[in-house]
Amino acid sequence: MTDTSFKALNYRVISGIARIELDKPPLNLIDEESALEYHRALEKADADESVRVVILSGTGKGLSAGVDLKYLMQFESMDMEKFLRLFYVETLNIVRGLSKPIIAEVHGYAREGACTLAFACDMVIAADNADFSYPGVPNLAGPPGMHVWFLQKLIGRMRAAELIFTGEPISAQEASQLGLITRVVPAAELAAATEELALKLCQMSPLALKRTRDLMYEMEDMPFSEVPEAALQALSAAFDSEDGKEARAAFIEKRKPIWSGK
Repeated sequence: MTDTSFKALNYRVISGIARIELDKPPLNLIDEESALEYHRALEKADADESVRVVILSGTGKGLSAGVDLKYLMQFESMDMEKFLRLFYVETLNIVRGLSKPIIAEVHGYAREGACTLAFACDMVIAADNADFSYPGVPNLAGPPGMHVWFLQKLIGRMRAAELIFTGEPISAQEASQLGLITRVVPAAELAAATEELALKLCQMSPLALKRTRDLMYEMEDMPFSEVPEAALQALSAAFDSEDGKEARAAFIEKRKPIWSGK
């Protein structure tokens, strides 16, 4: 099923996977229209009971070259704040609030805002021709927003400082070695590898995926003293769910489970 109502992206659902593909030639640059459409696509996928996993990707030569600087030229500081509230704050709130896993499929270039979209996802599968950079300091004479948090969290302050201050790109291979992304695959195999992972997740209990995803983000900044109790509560609740009972029965009976999502 393809939804043709979008202008800046393509949206389709096949085999339980919602594919959101940025499609704004030639560089898939981000502005208010594309941000709002991305929000709408995410909300559409989350509300669709047939969708189990979401994949974000881009057409053309890369995921996106980031925010459209020509679009920003007309802005005063208040306009910029409004746009960033839409792009950073609302996007992150929507992505974090999804009830389903989301995977970024990255080929070619991912610049600044495109990295925001990718690293907000649960996993990033990158082609071996992909690279990532955060040119906020050299191009905007300002900090690269969310990446000050994302990069320090994922790879530590020292390496994050080099990437943020210089804006120089790093290859997918280096990003993988740093733990910045999930996996690197040959460019020709990118779509198939991402879909294979998504289909694997589609076989899992949707309730288990949602609860586990919620717990990951809940625990991200939780003091360790609170972790054992949170883990206890999460696992106990899952044990009593219909899908939890079905998982144990299917394992004992050596059959595939039939999930109810309850």
